[in-house]
Amino acid sequence: MSVIAIALIIAKESSKRLENKNWRDFAGKPMFIWNLLKCIALFEKTYVSSDYSFILNEAKKYGAIPIWRPKFLCGDIPSVEVFKHAIKKMNNPDAIISVQANSPTVDLKIIEKVKIMMETGHFQEVETCHENHSIYGSVWGITKDKLENYGDPYLRKPDAMIIDSSIDIHNIEDFNKALKEFNGN
Repeated sequence: MSVIAIALIIAKESSKRLENKNWRDFAGKPMFIWNLLKCIALFEKTYVSSDYSFILNEAKKYGAIPIWRPKFLCGDIPSVEVFKHAIKKMNNPDAIISVQANSPTVDLKIIEKVKIMMETGHFQEVETCHENHSIYGSVWGITKDKLENYGDPYLRKPDAMIIDSSIDIHNIEDFNKALKEFNGN
């Protein structure tokens, strides 16, 4: 059974540890744009969920479909809840592939690998992980059915994991390290 997967980037306006993280300038573009461009290159449709009109307007300029996210889904809310809100606004996909806005160094090939795995229909959930196999989630594929019946969002148990060494940016040290890696230094 073939599965139709579409891309989703969730990028809220504010962040606690690094101010304006998702839309901060990263190598000449707002940070979320780097993964948006990768998704647009790979997927028929790419959606962006945000509570900030700047992010939604910029995403639309690049060809993404904006989803306005209510404020109650912008605090310390598990991504599963944001996905559930977003999928209702999408054109009924079989699966979504979420790519973190704050992981701009994630390799296009990793996103593509998750997409291919999800589209085989053999997996309900695929996530990226660190080398020690702790869940990272820079790229997270999940079927609509799994999402609807997820259970505890803090006890994630994907069917498969893919090692990703990209940098998850949460503070200025992460930002500088990722920028250095991005620029090839």
